[in-house]
Amino acid sequence: MAAKKKTTRNRPEPKKKPTARRPAAKKAAKKPAAPKAGAKRAAPKKPSRAAAPRKARRAPVKRPPTKKRAAPKRAARVVNPEGLELARAVAAVALDKKADDVVLLDLTHKAGAVGYDYLVIATGGSDAQLEALKSGVEALLEARGRRPSSVEPSPDWVCLNLDDVVVHFFTPDKREMYDLEGLWSDAQRLPLT
Repeated sequence: MAAKKKTTRNRPEPKKKPTARRPAAKKAAKKPAAPKAGAKRAAPKKPSRAAAPRKARRAPVKRPPTKKRAAPKRAARVVNPEGLELARAVAAVALDKKADDVVLLDLTHKAGAVGYDYLVIATGGSDAQLEALKSGVEALLEARGRRPSSVEPSPDWVCLNLDDVVVHFFTPDKREMYDLEGLWSDAQRLPLT
């Protein structure tokens, strides 16, 4: 018998083995040619977002904001009791002389910067009332055996420096113009008695 010739028609083609690719990091890096004199350098290429690792592409986790606890309010510590007592006495004189809107501010937290601990502010309706307020404070100090360090009177503003206490008596328009309460808005307002 004659040998049959094998046909390759029905035979499946052999599978091709995939060629192994080298990772990009293992490829030999080519050194760029030295730039010619006067030639511009090309900007380095930025890696594309697709080439970034998967972790870098994840959206950041949103966390709820944390609530800050308010510090417990403490009772005001009187640093200079003699100065506070003098400031309250000056405020009482201003009220006796019918001054309007008498305010006592505690500036002990800024005393190192400003040079005094308490600030008394009051409004007088006229220059005559401002003079009466100034005379009343001077009489109070004389009874205590003290004198003001400096007195700066003018028709619409009187400033008395009593070392630990500074006193301002204004006419209404000057008080609004200088706005010392706004300047010391972080200062604590103390009761007058």
